[in-house]
Amino acid sequence: MEDIPSLSSGSVGSRFVSQNDLDEAKKKRDEQWKAAYARLGQEPPERPQEDVYDGRSLAEKLASNKAAQQEEWEQKMKLSNQFRSLEEDEVVFLDSVREEQLEEERKRKERDGEEVRGFRE
Repeated sequence: MEDIPSLSSGSVGSRFVSQNDLDEAKKKRDEQWKAAYARLGQEPPERPQEDVYDGRSLAEKLASNKAAQQEEWEQKMKLSNQFRSLEEDEVVFLDSVREEQLEEERKRKERDGEEVRGFRE
């Protein structure tokens, strides 16, 4: 039982990194970033924000991504869902209205043509 490694000794403890070590490494990278741009004589661009740790499981992340995509798709389709196809009786009615309008237009043109001919004579 003496062979069980503890966190403070052996290879298991060396694999863990404390938050202080991470903060120091980040601070060092920032200093190196600024120093490199200072040597170039340029103002360093804004550093991109590092990803914040997301403690959710992969399944939860995928489910939320899928839900977001589904919501986006529903928003796109919302307008097209407002319209429905015409029924047969509606089509017949609209055709009859269009035919009446065409007939009225034809009669009007015929009357106008007769008036023009009468005016010329």
